[in-house]
Amino acid sequence: MRVLFSRRPAAALAVAALTLAGLTAVTSTASGQGSPHAIDAATRVHWAKGKALGTTSSDGAAAAVRGYLAGHGLGKTTAASLKATSQWTSHGVTFLRMEQYVGGLRVVDSDVKAALKGGRPVSVIENASSVGTPAAARITGDDAKRAAVDSIYHGGAVSFLSAPAVERVAVPMSNGHLAVGFAVTTWDAANQLRETLVDGNGAVVRSELRTASDSYNVFGEDPDKSTQTVVSGPAPGGASPFGWLSDVAQTAVNITGNNAHAYLDHDANNKPDSGGTPVTDGNFLAAFDPSTQPSAGANQAVAVQNLFYLNNLIHDTLYNAGFTAAAGNFQEDNNGLGGRDGDPVLAEAQDGSGTDNANFATPRDGRSGRMQMYLWSVPGTSEVVQNGTSYNAPVAEFSAPLTVAGVTGALAVASVPDACTAIAPVAAGTIVIADRGTCPFVDKATNIKSAGGAGVIIANNNPTAPFVMGGTLHHFLLPAVMVSQADGAALKAAAPAATTIRLVNPAPPMKDGDLDTDIVWHEYGHGLTWRMIGNMDGPVAGGIGEGMSDTLSEIINDDPVVGEYSISDPAGIRSHSYEDYASYRTYADVPFTEVHDTGELYGAISWDLWKRYKGAGLGQSDILSDLVQGMNFTPAQPSFEQMRDGILAGLTTAGHADRSCMVWNAFATLGVGVGSSATVTRKGATVHESFAVPPGC
Repeated sequence: MRVLFSRRPAAALAVAALTLAGLTAVTSTASGQGSPHAIDAATRVHWAKGKALGTTSSDGAAAAVRGYLAGHGLGKTTAASLKATSQWTSHGVTFLRMEQYVGGLRVVDSDVKAALKGGRPVSVIENASSVGTPAAARITGDDAKRAAVDSIYHGGAVSFLSAPAVERVAVPMSNGHLAVGFAVTTWDAANQLRETLVDGNGAVVRSELRTASDSYNVFGEDPDKSTQTVVSGPAPGGASPFGWLSDVAQTAVNITGNNAHAYLDHDANNKPDSGGTPVTDGNFLAAFDPSTQPSAGANQAVAVQNLFYLNNLIHDTLYNAGFTAAAGNFQEDNNGLGGRDGDPVLAEAQDGSGTDNANFATPRDGRSGRMQMYLWSVPGTSEVVQNGTSYNAPVAEFSAPLTVAGVTGALAVASVPDACTAIAPVAAGTIVIADRGTCPFVDKATNIKSAGGAGVIIANNNPTAPFVMGGTLHHFLLPAVMVSQADGAALKAAAPAATTIRLVNPAPPMKDGDLDTDIVWHEYGHGLTWRMIGNMDGPVAGGIGEGMSDTLSEIINDDPVVGEYSISDPAGIRSHSYEDYASYRTYADVPFTEVHDTGELYGAISWDLWKRYKGAGLGQSDILSDLVQGMNFTPAQPSFEQMRDGILAGLTTAGHADRSCMVWNAFATLGVGVGSSATVTRKGATVHESFAVPPGC
């Protein structure tokens, strides 16, 4: 996940820590000067270690929360503007979600997340804004739509899954009042789902990217660690009251159910490919052939049946952990149990829009999330060739498509070794090599292109294997690859020798992400956090979202290494095994410049916590339930401290306070202990790490 625009264009985000009954909350403030501008409403956390904050109400939970807030900071008029949107009970705790409406307009990001026991509020997180007539907009909804689309696509051609939608909203302003603005939702054919806020003057305030498988013959973890096993789907009831399969015509490559719709999408049009053998008996039993390409023969059916099975397994597992229909999960029919219907996961197997990655777009409850699973290159799929020697070179996400003929040119070593700033111009047709490190890969590639380079090679800066460089660059027409540290040194030593970036021919069989449980669980995890917590964009929350997604695969597979099958490397897709992370890094070492890198900290904390749970005789269902329940106490766009405190609040409220020290110790081991904090701006990060835990832990 990444943010395209600053959430506050006129003032940097200031973060102030509050201490409430032993837990840390975060409040956002603004200090802009001049004309009023859009701001984030201040987040307030009301928590007293599970003790009642207010009284019951004969009119129900929503009235009890309004009554409490009316006397604790909001006043009666503002409290009365809060509308209940969802309510459910889990582990003896009633959870309530509310949104604020003023003059018939939804107030952007001003909502409430509350927990009640015995009808009394015990935890309330709110960021409601003072009520008043919103200042009129000077533009129309069509103007806002054009501004949003232009800010994202810069006038380039774009194909949308559905027409951009515009909602008139009320926007909190720096002068303490509200103003009419517009929330524009765009969802393009590349599965990039964005919600862009445009103020009443036509200025883009921010743009949030919300895009971070009866009987089935399936793999346990991946084809390298398990063989296919026939597994039966559940009888109707429990987490899937209608079972997994819908009563419609099914084929081997297009399977429909209440929780998920899985299908092939080779042509990348976000619709099921045609064809497929009819399956009338509910048995999806295609056998995998590892000697051929994933897109050949029965391997296509294997991909779809595996993906359908995993999406349903994940749905049921997380449902039992607290990600229910009322909490905003993904289902076609919620069986009258709350939430909005009509949003099963659209799981696209072997999606043709990319390689070496996967993604999950999460719209608001009531609209289907879309999971796109790709094929992955294996070592030897693409290469750099120099003086007759071939070097393995995985292709970047942002690279132009490689060809068998490739691109050839003299090799130049970047004048700035890491290419993080402008480099000296090079002759036309030159391939440029630079080192990994210091800044995002897309910055390096942009600087090389600006210098006139015809191709990009990035050399790893440590001895681990080269990998697929992440990032997005629109209209980037250069080949871009990574090589190992040793291969990079050899290539540089031979510069300016003629060097080629190309595909290997014939290509070895690729790996299929549909068969890798690490990847599928990870992607579904983005849907979980966006629906349960809220906004997960930005350098901190975006990283936490990546780390929480890794957490699911760590726990389910009981394995600290993630994505090793897809990436064709026993060391996995991350910089280190989560078992070893603490020996390399703690909180203060995280630069907060790339969300997957930041996410490794949360993944390492979670692995440490999972080991502590196992040591205490607790299992997967226990830790998953505690993590999911904690999301009910966590504000949107959270910090590491707020994630920690949300878990602690959930444990105390559910009567599991005896597990709190395991949480404190896991976070404190990596530096997120008592008194820790981080302030992240465009200029860098200031981190105060702490390895301290509360007395008694």
